[in-house]
Amino acid sequence: MRKLLPLLSLILLAACGEKGSSESANSNSLNLIVEIDTVQIDPGEEHFIYLSNYLNTTSVSSDKKTLYNFNATVPELEVIDLDKLALSEVIKLENEGPTGIGAANAYIPMMDMTDNGDLYLNTWSYMIKLNAARDQVSKYWFTADSLKGDPITEEEKIYPEGLISDDGNFFFSTYGPVNNGPKQGIAIVNLSSMELQKVPMDIFEKIDKFSIVFSPEPNSKMAVTESVFFVPFENKILISSTAYNEVFTLDLSNGTVTQKSFHSELTDDAKKGNYEKRANSRENLFELNKEKLKEVTFGKLHFDDQNEKFWRFSRSLDRMIGDSAAYQSVLTIFDKDLSQLHEQQVNYFPMSSLSFFKDGSLYSYINMEDELGFVRIKPTYD
Repeated sequence: MRKLLPLLSLILLAACGEKGSSESANSNSLNLIVEIDTVQIDPGEEHFIYLSNYLNTTSVSSDKKTLYNFNATVPELEVIDLDKLALSEVIKLENEGPTGIGAANAYIPMMDMTDNGDLYLNTWSYMIKLNAARDQVSKYWFTADSLKGDPITEEEKIYPEGLISDDGNFFFSTYGPVNNGPKQGIAIVNLSSMELQKVPMDIFEKIDKFSIVFSPEPNSKMAVTESVFFVPFENKILISSTAYNEVFTLDLSNGTVTQKSFHSELTDDAKKGNYEKRANSRENLFELNKEKLKEVTFGKLHFDDQNEKFWRFSRSLDRMIGDSAAYQSVLTIFDKDLSQLHEQQVNYFPMSSLSFFKDGSLYSYINMEDELGFVRIKPTYD
């Protein structure tokens, strides 16, 4: 199971339990030393790796040896060897015919690859599965007349941005109203039986109050919203947001959800929402977002399987220099049970959602003059 969210650019900034439980950590509990370098992927002599979609449709194999990058404009699947840091194969796909994946240049909110090589592409209407041999296509519709189990009404939908379990048996996403209002919870679909399990969660309603909205017409709107991250880990999904210093754990064995809240000595533990929420123009929306960005933002959890630790970066305003904002970057480290171990201010801040630990180093995508590269952060703990 892999990433959900759209890719952001990587930015390096100079430094300037149970429901209701809360934890903090002494910033001197670990002596952390990091080495940082940058590597570039060799595309070969006659190929340019597709970066125009900000690597929004990528998938990393569970062993972290392979990166798959889908290019809907051709269409084709680029296979990148992360050990050799080189493009190893380009798999040509078809839009039409018995093994076609759909209309050319269609917007694909989700792409995922299972361990057995099946390719999943989700459109706004249905999800496509192309098997490992690339000779058989299956389609899945997540509508009321296609699903069993928990009911989904005509006013509800299952959102296409989701992820597939490593074995290809389950699709995980979110559900909520078709038109307005926050999402309502997690949707789990058994792809063999097409049985739906809905797990209600209030995290989406909690973060909705931090949105900035511009409505140019009565039935349309633009919004700057908070993000929710899903991180598969063992037989659980860890769920967190950019707005709160907390993590929810969805246990897939029984469908229960627990919550752990944390305390930071270096940042606020939640956004305050001290900015205007209604914009009167597109330009005003972006101006208001500058004020929003001054409040704390929590990043995604990344698991270092070599050292059995989770990393999470957060960012908050450090000071204003004239009209310019200078930010501080904070790294928080947790053990595999999400007990907070350490936090410290650092001079690096990977904002890419294509970030993952491999061989004890955190890899984060960076565009290197229109070539695919990664910043690598390798920690040493004393």
